[in-house]
Amino acid sequence: MKKLYSLIIDTLNKAISLSLSFLCLGIIVQLIVDDKILSWDPVGNVQDAGSSFIGVIALVVLYLLFIKK
Repeated sequence: MKKLYSLIIDTLNKAISLSLSFLCLGIIVQLIVDDKILSWDPVGNVQDAGSSFIGVIALVVLYLLFIKK
């Protein structure tokens, strides 16, 4: 049971890390290109969150992801 639990946790950590990497890449590319990426607007989504707690968490997670690498 411990192996299954650790496998699930490891898989979730890898999936979250991969999705955050794509989000960071999308934000960087959108800032460079200054246009939406295939109808995806990551910068607009972060800006729409405004000063809400989710927007702050998103910025902190992005910062921690870049520091980690």
